[in-house]
Formats: sequence, C-alpha cells, structure tokens
Amino acid sequence: MPPEDPVEHPAGATDDVVAAFEDIPAVLWAFEGPEHRVVAANRAARASMGFRPGIVGRPIREVAPELDGQQVFETLDEVWARGEPVIGDERRILVDRDGDGRLEEDWYSYTFVPTHHPDGSVRGMTVHIARVTDEVLRRRQAELSAAESEERRQAAQDVVLTLQRSLLPSGVPVLPQARLAARYVVAEREHAAGGDWFDAVPLPDGRVALVVGDVVGHGAAASAAMGRLRAVAANALEGGRGVLDTLAELDRFAGRERATRASTVCLALLDPATGDLELASAAHPPPLVVTAQGSARWVDVDAGGPLGTGAGAPAPARDVLAPGDVLVLYTDGLVERSGSTLDEGLEALARTAVAAGHEHVEDDTTVPTAQVDRVAALTVERMGWTGGGHTDDVTLLAVQRTAAPVPPLTLTIPPDARRLGRLRRGLAAWLDEAGVGDDDAMALVHAVGEAATNAVEHAYPEPPADGVGVRLDAVLDAGGRVRVTVADTGRWLPAADEAGGRGRGLMMMRGMVEHVDVDTGPGGTVVTLASPVHREATVGTFGDEAAVTSVRGVVEELTTELTEPHVLTLAGPVDAQTVERFRHRVLEAGRGGARELGLDLDRVTVFSSSAVQAVHELRHELPGLRLRAGHTSVARRVLALTGLDDLLDEVPARR
Repeated sequence: MPPEDPVEHPAGATDDVVAAFEDIPAVLWAFEGPEHRVVAANRAARASMGFRPGIVGRPIREVAPELDGQQVFETLDEVWARGEPVIGDERRILVDRDGDGRLEEDWYSYTFVPTHHPDGSVRGMTVHIARVTDEVLRRRQAELSAAESEERRQAAQDVVLTLQRSLLPSGVPVLPQARLAARYVVAEREHAAGGDWFDAVPLPDGRVALVVGDVVGHGAAASAAMGRLRAVAANALEGGRGVLDTLAELDRFAGRERATRASTVCLALLDPATGDLELASAAHPPPLVVTAQGSARWVDVDAGGPLGTGAGAPAPARDVLAPGDVLVLYTDGLVERSGSTLDEGLEALARTAVAAGHEHVEDDTTVPTAQVDRVAALTVERMGWTGGGHTDDVTLLAVQRTAAPVPPLTLTIPPDARRLGRLRRGLAAWLDEAGVGDDDAMALVHAVGEAATNAVEHAYPEPPADGVGVRLDAVLDAGGRVRVTVADTGRWLPAADEAGGRGRGLMMMRGMVEHVDVDTGPGGTVVTLASPVHREATVGTFGDEAAVTSVRGVVEELTTELTEPHVLTLAGPVDAQTVERFRHRVLEAGRGGARELGLDLDRVTVFSSSAVQAVHELRHELPGLRLRAGHTSVARRVLALTGLDDLLDEVPARR
C-alpha cells in the first residue's frame, strides 16, 4: 500500500485550520499572559475592532483603549486571577470602529475560558463572543410596543420594587442650573426590600439638598426605617437646617430607633448658581466628582461614625463644582465586590463613571443623551457586570452643574386654532430641553393647550390689530417650579352650556397642574399656571438600566385606524382643529349607533375640552361606546377629571 499523506498537526493542515478559524461566524480571541496579549484573532474579531492595524502581538488594552472604564479589562483580569471561566449575556459594549473617536453600540454574549500550561498554571484565555444586538433591540422594541406584555409585567411586579417605589421619591427636581439623575437597583440575590434611600430637596434660598443613605439589613423593617429617616431628613432640610444640624437630627432619631441604628448617610448642599458645595457624612463612602475635563476626584469628607451609635459629630467639608462637573453620591453596594477590596471597588467606580460621562457616542444609540444620565445609567449598569452582578442594593444620585440656567420661553400665535400645535410643540421642546419628565411635561402641555384654546375660541370676535392672539411666557424658577402665563388682549364671548361638556377647561387645567389663576380685565385675560416639575428616578432590577430610553414628542396629526373589527385606534391631538374629524370618524366606524364600538385613546396626545364635549354627545348617539386608555395616558387623566371614566374598559390599550 502507498504511504498515507503526511499530516502537519493532529488538528489538520495549518492552512486549513487557519482558514476554518478565520471563517467561524463569531468573534474569537486568544490572549496570553497577565497583560492579555493578543495571540490570535479571527476575521470577525478584527472586524469588531474596525480592522485596526497591529492587533496581534499587542496587549488588548493597547489595541482597544476605549474599552477602559467599561469593565471589560476587569473581567479579563478576573478570569486570569481566578482561573475560572466567566459567561455573560447581552452586555452593551461601545467601540470606536471608524477611528474617528466616536463610539458605536453593540450587545454581545460572551464566554471567557482560561487556558493552562502543562503544569496547570494559567497561560491565558480564549474568548468566544456572539453579537446579539439585533435580537436585543427587537426584543426590547417588542416589549415597548406590546402593552399586554407591559401590563403582565406590572401585574407580576416583584413586591420588592413595589415597596421601594412607594417609599422612595418618584423623581428628582428639575432646576434651572443643575440637572439630576437617580438610580435604585435591587440586589440580584435578594428577595426582600432593602434600606437604601435617596432624596433631592430644593431649598428656599436656591440651593438643593442631596441625600443618600443606607439602613442596615433587608426586609420590611429596613424599608420602614429608611422611610422614617428620609422623612426626618426632608423635614429638617425644608426647615432651614444645615448639613450638620440635619445629621444631628438624624443621629438623635437613629439612637431612639433600633431599626435605624448604625445607618450611614451622606448629605450635600449645592448652590447651583455658584457651585459652592457643603458636605457631611456619617460612615458613608466618599462622594465622587467627575470633572468637566474628564477626570475623577474624591471629595475629602471626614466621615463620622454611623448614626445612633454615639460616635460623635462629623466634620463638614467644602468644595466647589465647576460648570459641567458631576457630583456622584452612592451606597456601598455599588463598590463592594466579592474578592476585591473597597479601594479596588472605588478605583473601578472612578474609571467607570469617567468613561460613562465622557465617551463620544453615536446619536443612534439607546445611551441617554444628557451627560449626567449617562453617568448614572452606565455606571450602575457596568459596575454590576463583574462578580456576578450587584450583591447588595445599589443607589446612585448624581447632579451636574450646568454652565447657564434654562432660558425663559416666549411664544406668540394668531387667534387661529390651526396654530395651537405650534404652541404645544414649542412648549414641549422647551420642557424637554430643561429635562422635565414625561408625566409633568404632558400635564403642562395639556393644561397650557387648554388655556390657549379657550383664548383662541372665545377672546376674539374680531381679529386683533397686531395679529397676535395668544402670548405664552414660561420660566423655570430656582425652586424647581415651571410658571407659564397665557395672555390674550381680546374680549371673551359667553361660554357654551356646560351641560354639553364645554366650559370644563378651567377644571381640566386645575386637575393637571398645581396652581391656576385667571385674571380678567379690560385689557385681556392672563391665565397663570404653575407646577413643580421632576425627572423620573429609575427604580428597578439589574438589567433594567440598559432599557431603551423613551423619546418624547408632540404628534400634531390626528390619525384613525380600525385595528380590530370594532375598535377604532386614534393617535395625535383631539382639539378644536381636529374634533370634527374625530366626531365624523367615530360615527362612521360605529355606523351611527348600529354596532358597538371601542375607542383606543392610548396614543392620543391632546384630549381637549372640545373632545370632552364630543364624547358626551357621542355616548348618547352610540349607546355601545366604550373607551380604552392606559393608566398613564393623557386621555385617561382627562376622562377621570370630566366624568367620562365610566366608559372605560380595563382592557389594556394597544400601542
């Protein structure tokens, strides 16, 4: 028999092995040594780095320096040090593929497996990475658009989050020269509510008080204790106490309450106009400042002992935030990691927070736009990647001092219902730029739209000489309140009969905002609306931080569609301009009362008093009329205010 062809290696011929390695449709890396020097990278791996030159033979830290602060290198170090594999799913990574300094976003699932020398010592590791971006975005978009899934998720909401959301503030104030963000994340391995808490309190002198605390233990007792400490702190601060007096009040209270004893807390008073910062701490981790220049520094606070232990009063500290600086307060669950020292956790926090705040990210990512939001969201998200996730509850409160206050807004329109959309869009854009949360912005836009509609419909039997029918002025004050005036110079016509559903505009405005004042005189009418405004604080589980952020806008075209045999779905405004189209389309879909009809109002952006009047009339013309609207929708809020909520079905509205 002829001899067999020689084989260069048991795995196959070298060229064949390399070709197979190159063509595997997944990212494959091989590293050696503690510096993680790249010894092999297939085509998919090199493509993930934008085919940058000089990949093989260099430490991965030199190949991809933008990964610093994203907890990638720390994960590699963990595998090298422990000699154990690490597996992760759906991790967001930002990479500079084009070499232009701007980072692009992808999600990956990965497996890091150590390799060993013959003597058993760690040689390096192989890394298998699968890009799952399309699957992640499809799933998250489906979750956002499927109201049924959201309702089921809320119905099955873990009691931990329900309890914490009831005790923690629902949002942080919106201020003219400071932007705040807050995150609370329940520990992955805990099944009881924790004692972490935060608060942000605007003070009468223009300063804002920032508090983060941690009560020992978990469970209902810890949550109740947390709620009591938060109330004591808020009362003291609103009463004009400084940082030391407030901490003294907390210390006295904690000494009387066993459940609050040995709690830790950090308190800061910030003057957004000057940047002056006063701080004091009771056994709490040190505050971090992410500077506008992209560095990190710790605020030197001489922390006292835990509350209620008789440890003595802490010493106050002073600092100054420059415009663009971000102050970060947090609880120890963010930096405590199994197998790592506290100093290592603090070092990781500083790197991660700087990277989160100063990465140049493409516009089409789901990363939050505002820098303080990126610091809050990405820091909590990334600090949970190593060590198997957060083992304790995590709270982070961040504030960024802005270079200039939010400017006032002035808009004018002629007395024409077709121009109301311009007024609403302008106000919505201003509120969005100021950072006002969706719920408060929705209420203000709706209330102001109602006031402007009344002026357009009733104040001008004759066109005004200057063509200006309505003037809107809006300002955000230092106490976190938006004040809007809607003024006209006309003479009002008599209001329509309230029994028909009209004349309800003032009631609707008062149901939407905190304060409404109407001043009528010979020179016209001025409606003043005022309300405190907030940004939503995120309270959730680890993994919620990477959720796709919502995008707010004011849709100004009314669309209707029969999405089910007997359900008419509407989107956009139902106001003075569109109400007749609304009425006609509803009657057409209901065949003049010949069949039952459901109206899905969940995506209606404006539901004015004109719409209220129309529904009051339609309910008599269409005896089988039923309405659908989600619990957070504009329409549901108006229906509850105007006596039409008896028409609501509890069926979740479709999105």
